Amino acid sequence: MKRFYFLSLLLLLSACALPGNFGPDLDKSSSNFSEAMRWRDYVGAAYFLEVAARDSFLQQFQDDNLFIVDSRITAITVDESMASASADYLLEYYLLPSNQIKKWHWRQQWQLPEKNTDSDSFWRIVNAPPAFP
Repeated sequence: MKRFYFLSLLLLLSACALPGNFGPDLDKSSSNFSEAMRWRDYVGAAYFLEVAARDSFLQQFQDDNLFIVDSRITAITVDESMASASADYLLEYYLLPSNQIKKWHWRQQWQLPEKNTDSDSFWRIVNAPPAFP
């Protein structure tokens, strides 16, 4: 039993020392956004965008013939203030009746809002997506 606690503590401490700490939950927010896109949950994905960018985003992703093959963040760069970041997002998809897989890139600007009592304080995408084919 002591060995179990020791290993658990060791894993916990090593996880805290891992490089790539992107601030409070940036990795989780970006991963959740990518997963929502992968499963065609565009309303769920829109939750990670600032209100001003949501309509533009949702208007582009309404086609029932759109099928997502892969959705992922390929790179993240966090600024020194740890309150904003740039992410390279890649979407691999096909539009019926074609079965040709295409790629779409979006240079996302993520921002961590100031904590306040009026809204949730988590990372959000502040720029609208580029035109989707």
